[in-house]
Order: sequence, then C-alpha cells, then structure tokens
Amino acid sequence: MNIEYHRHFFSHHLNQVMEYKVYGHAGKPVIVFPTSGGRFYEYEDFGMVEVCRPFLESGQIQLFCVDSVDSQSWLNHDAPPGSTCPAPQ
Repeated sequence: MNIEYHRHFFSHHLNQVMEYKVYGHAGKPVIVFPTSGGRFYEYEDFGMVEVCRPFLESGQIQLFCVDSVDSQSWLNHDAPPGSTCPAPQ
C-alpha cells in the first residue's frame, strides 16, 4: 500500500507548516480529521487504515489524514479567554 508523509504544506491562514499522511495510490478522496486533541497519525495508530486496506489497495479510496490545531485553539488552556474563539463582530 502506498503511504506518503507530507510536511511541506504551508498554511497561509494559520501561518505554519501542516503535516498530513496520504494512504493509497488512487480512488475517491476521503478526508480524515483527528479526534479532539488528536494528530494526523492517530487514524493509523487506532488500526483504521488497516481496516480500509482492501479499499486502498484496490484503488477504490485514498485517505488524506490531516493534522489538527486543537492544542493551539480549543484545547489551549493557557490562552486568554475569548482568544481561541473570538465573538463575531
């Protein structure tokens, strides 16, 4: 199974490099978001990529496991109140 690790995507909206992994060589793209506080590699760590292996190897789907910024936003307990999710103006 094809697995690619990417750490070269610079997000201009977040002003930082974002990591992600791609599983499979072709197929319908499936975006996988980590759980609260999770990272891009947890889908594999939890065994879900292995469950999807038949679909990945046959080229039916391709997984794009993206990273999270939870530790910098919702779960940043050191941030001042209102800074992680400011009220709309």
